[in-house]
Amino acid sequence: MKGGNKLWSTIVDYFLILGAIIGVGFASGKEICVFFFDFGGASLIGLVSFALLYIYLFFVIQYVSHKLELNSYNEFNTAMFGKLCKLSNIVMLINFAITSAGMLAGADYLFDTFFGVGYKIPSIILSILTFVLLIGGIGKIKMVANVIIPVMITVIVVNSIKNITPQNVNMTITTRNGFMAVYYGLLFGVNNFVAALPVLFETKLKSKGKLAVILSICFIILLNILVFASQSFSTDMPMFELSQNVSPWFYYIYFATLILALFSTLMICSFNMQRILIRDKKSKFTSIIVVLFNLIISNFGYGFIVQYLYVISGIISGVYVIALVILMIIKLIQYKYNKKLLKNIKFNKKIRIKIYKIVKNLKISHKKEK
Repeated sequence: MKGGNKLWSTIVDYFLILGAIIGVGFASGKEICVFFFDFGGASLIGLVSFALLYIYLFFVIQYVSHKLELNSYNEFNTAMFGKLCKLSNIVMLINFAITSAGMLAGADYLFDTFFGVGYKIPSIILSILTFVLLIGGIGKIKMVANVIIPVMITVIVVNSIKNITPQNVNMTITTRNGFMAVYYGLLFGVNNFVAALPVLFETKLKSKGKLAVILSICFIILLNILVFASQSFSTDMPMFELSQNVSPWFYYIYFATLILALFSTLMICSFNMQRILIRDKKSKFTSIIVVLFNLIISNFGYGFIVQYLYVISGIISGVYVIALVILMIIKLIQYKYNKKLLKNIKFNKKIRIKIYKIVKNLKISHKKEK
């Protein structure tokens, strides 16, 4: 029974992290097209660089958190950034707010384009659902993610496989493409990693589970690359456009998948904002503030948010991850130095005697003061 519960917990955590990384940009094919497809066969090099970055980040964070006994994102953030942790929190709040607002504005744009639904109605409905999940806590969010993420992945994979025509695949590799592919692969990883970081501390995934997340994402990206290398498309949502090739009704299924992708990103980014603001507690007031703030920013419109605010978000993510990598290396060096110092103290009799005398003198002086 315990083994079954442990397996189920692992599966739930697996889908939660996938949900943090796979958003509407990923599901629509837009991100894959921008960050990978333009480089032909070198896209595979970019894919490898992305995978290596995630392996490094996931496993180093796991190692640092274990060694320094950090059990939550706020503890991790404080340990890494020290006195600058509040500034780091503000920066991350801005980043998550931009992403959340983009999801709400994207929902309005999609429903208005395809169904002519009244202005702001979709985003208001999604905001209400997000509020309900926020006051329910991480348990509710995991439960919802465990339902919608498998559906999303299944639809995306089926759509990709159905649209691959091997005889038309063209994957030419050049030196220039190889360099740029590595750069864009890393950039894609950085942009998507930030959203996954806080929820990473809400899971108990071991090394194999984290590796499964990375391999799953790489598999979907690879399928999309092969699709784009063999098909022509004209819109900003290529996988959505190509879903019509599967069947007329599958087109509407894929529309629903995009809405699920919007919602999964929205609920996880909103949860990240809530956790930063109130740490490990649940608060209806804070949840309302988070939801209303995202809704207000979404009034800028989908086009403005994607064209301008997403650029700011990308820069923020890049600077944050670079700073985080440097700080983790420094903390690891400090940890190993302190460990070595303690080991020397333990086995050095002269040092132990000196420490004993210092402690004894402090106790004596403390008694005299009393």
